[in-house]
Amino acid sequence: MYIPFINYTIDALTETLASKIPFLVIQRFAWPGIMAGKGFMVSQYIEYEEAFFHASQMEQKEGKLLNLPEDLDKIEKLVAPGSGYRLFLNKLKEENWNKRMLKIYEKHIINYLRARTPFTRHDKIDINFSIELGRVKASITNGEKEIITEAIKLIS
Repeated sequence: MYIPFINYTIDALTETLASKIPFLVIQRFAWPGIMAGKGFMVSQYIEYEEAFFHASQMEQKEGKLLNLPEDLDKIEKLVAPGSGYRLFLNKLKEENWNKRMLKIYEKHIINYLRARTPFTRHDKIDINFSIELGRVKASITNGEKEIITEAIKLIS
């Protein structure tokens, strides 16, 4: 299982508090190998307006906007050892994550392309993964047609 995001642990929370980043958007995060409902993506914001905009783009019950230190107890429960939850910071561990995703999840991606897209095996296809407002997206294009979908659909 490959997860290209930085783990958000109690140490990371301590660093967030020390750096005086006041706003966190915590949202549900699905990924292979993470039990449904147990994964969360954490996005940090210094400005309230940016955090509020991010939170306003989420679906109902997808996540919450937290204000530190007032909401510290809510996130401490999630990052506590043994909680069963996995949190990830909305930052990448490495720059070449896109290539690595394509290599590691190649079979799943091919199955998705064959079953759920109009592309043929003769099309030259480019796939790019990106993070938008805490969501991992995949852009699939053959130069003429483009499909944008949740990355989890391609890799699971």
